[in-house]
Amino acid sequence: MTDHPAVPQGWYQDPSGAAALRWWDGAHWTEHTQAPPPQVPAPAPQQYAPQAPAQQQPYPPQQPYPPQAPQAPVQQQFPPGGGGPEALLSADVLAVNQDFKWVDISTSYSVLDRKGIEVGSVAETGQNAARKVMRFVSTMDRYLSRKFEIRDAAGVPFLELSRGTKVLKAKVQVARPDGTPVGEILQDRVVTFGSFDLVVGGATIGHIQASWSAFNFTFTDHTGTEVARIGRSLLDRVLDVAFGADYYYYEVLRPMAEPLRSMSLAAALTMDTLLKPDKDGDA
Repeated sequence: MTDHPAVPQGWYQDPSGAAALRWWDGAHWTEHTQAPPPQVPAPAPQQYAPQAPAQQQPYPPQQPYPPQAPQAPVQQQFPPGGGGPEALLSADVLAVNQDFKWVDISTSYSVLDRKGIEVGSVAETGQNAARKVMRFVSTMDRYLSRKFEIRDAAGVPFLELSRGTKVLKAKVQVARPDGTPVGEILQDRVVTFGSFDLVVGGATIGHIQASWSAFNFTFTDHTGTEVARIGRSLLDRVLDVAFGADYYYYEVLRPMAEPLRSMSLAAALTMDTLLKPDKDGDA
């Protein structure tokens, strides 16, 4: 398939000719497809009384046709409750549902709004067959690099997170799907592993204070004002111990402007995967 860098991201007719829409991320065709919206039947032609033909006018000289403009994106159809990245970024409460798996060789989980509607998901990417085998037979992969995508309700990624090989402090890069950097999540202590900085362009725009034993996390902005928190109910803790079902809530307490709201969301939705300490204390 041919790249068209000038065409904005959106849903377009599948270039393969299939009866489907395919997501163009602004630089490349992706694997995400959806069914086209239903066709509205054209109205029946109106009947007109015959009229006398008008006197024919001479045609002007034919002008060359301009280059064909890209077809406008088809409006995305989302489930009730909204969709797209804004459904995640504007929600006041999100539930992260990491159901228990007997064999977890490729991490993925859903994100629900306060009504229980799935508005997004998180999926681990970049795992080849050798990495999956290593994950199945040992825990050595926890020291290697990891990559995750945060996706909207249609499965289209809008944030990508990557962590390099662990060396003392955890460092997670946050970027857009086109590679544009958003910021970094940096562990700021080596001993307690209890806090992280949200850094954009070298400046700290937020901070996360963590209590892993109680699974409570406080998000503050650059002034120290609390803007969000993560927590679990007593039932969630019991289910985690009994069945390994990780379920927690991310609650937004105050409106956040960009890039703080994207950075806070990225950290919140991967807190239990990218930033969680291992049994040996490493984060």
